[in-house]
Amino acid sequence: MGTLFSNFRNEGSEGSEGSEGSEGSSGNTFMVSGIAAYAGDVTSPLLAQALVTTRGELTRGFAKGLGTPNLTLSQVAAEAVFGRWSHQVRGELYLFEMLSGLRMESDRSGGATLYSGDPKWSVSIKRPAFDTDEHTLKEELGYVLKMATLRNDRMAEILTQVAVPKSFFAMVLNLRPDQHRYTYEVMAAALMLSAAAVMQFKHHFRVRRPAERSPLVQAVLLTPGHASYPAGHSTQGHILRSVLTRLVSAKEELDDQLERLADRVGENRIVAGLHFKSDIDAGAKLGAELAAYFVKKSEASRSEKPEGPSSALAWLWAKAKAEWEEQ
Repeated sequence: MGTLFSNFRNEGSEGSEGSEGSEGSSGNTFMVSGIAAYAGDVTSPLLAQALVTTRGELTRGFAKGLGTPNLTLSQVAAEAVFGRWSHQVRGELYLFEMLSGLRMESDRSGGATLYSGDPKWSVSIKRPAFDTDEHTLKEELGYVLKMATLRNDRMAEILTQVAVPKSFFAMVLNLRPDQHRYTYEVMAAALMLSAAAVMQFKHHFRVRRPAERSPLVQAVLLTPGHASYPAGHSTQGHILRSVLTRLVSAKEELDDQLERLADRVGENRIVAGLHFKSDIDAGAKLGAELAAYFVKKSEASRSEKPEGPSSALAWLWAKAKAEWEEQ
């Protein structure tokens, strides 16, 4: 399960915010003189020296001093500020908003509940029965071993879905980076929320993986370095399914396909030998509930803070919504 905290990714933005690959030259040229080198993503002493000497010639002969500076003292207008920030900066703003006010509490039965006061919302996850009952554990393991027979059929999906399965949702919705830039950004923000929330539950429950229970499982992928329950891929799939359904006002046929996709992404992790069925079911519940929280946050009024910039999430939701209304 990929996390997105330190490198907020928005595939729909990359074409206009410094990504390379569209100028028709070799990768070596980009490393030396491309926008990535200018931005400091890669080090290019040659470009730095070239910029210094070029500036010297361009400004030679001008009167000493500041030239004609922009002495505007006012702030950037609140309604225009989000469009000026890079998508990485917006990602940090989204994450701060989404996590503000969230808290987790455990109960006497070993379960846990994630709460929010604004908006009022909660989701509760119970400790899995197979973690306390040997009979249930044997049933769960038996199901994992049964699903392993599908590995030949599902291997391409299993391997490509190690990464966040955005491409599969893009296929169903016919997403284009040029037309759905902010839809991609909504997806990235929702995935940041799902990663933060599911890791808190995983840490709370500390459930061992199938391959740690039986040597017959033999997972086809390296066992991730975190707990099994709830399943992160299932959480990701179902938050995307529910958020996108709301965003695009999906009709029944499209909603059904998105739900089947989210279910299949989760099921593939059982086939791979990485999860129990209960992991997937709990992840699906968590993803759907997190989507409801995300939408509530995103649809909040943008006029609640007239003294400063409004909600970054509300701005993003409105921009993404407009992409579908304009089609």
